[in-house]
Amino acid sequence: MSDVTVRGSTVAPEGIRGWLLIYVIMLGVLALHGLGLTVATLIINADPSLAGMDSFVPLPSLLLYVIGNLFLVLYTVVLYVLMFRRRKSAIINNVIFHVLSVVFLVSWHIVGMKSALGTVIDSAPAVVGVWYVLASTRVRRTFTQPK
Repeated sequence: MSDVTVRGSTVAPEGIRGWLLIYVIMLGVLALHGLGLTVATLIINADPSLAGMDSFVPLPSLLLYVIGNLFLVLYTVVLYVLMFRRRKSAIINNVIFHVLSVVFLVSWHIVGMKSALGTVIDSAPAVVGVWYVLASTRVRRTFTQPK
């Protein structure tokens, strides 16, 4: 992101606007998506025939998936609190969140809850999220400048 020139002085972008606003909205969309997948997984586990399956998912795999998704949803809430309070720790916590997202995706693939293609596709937002959080001038200025 480039700096903006206002009345002869250069001002770097700051605040939850622009791409940072889109990033914040997408975090919420991804959390709702994960919550929806968790509910759907529990429903399908209760009646596998709803998904054209004839057997249940092993309990350890199901628990890893459900607990992992719920953890990521709760962590998203924590990220929102940190970001809206403009805490410096929001930056590192966003990076940790995205790394954990990929770790969970790979672990879900290993236990058979996610396909290889699904794992790669679902990892893309985390990779882009890490890149954005670490590269963005707006993110750096919004979460490191005094209020």
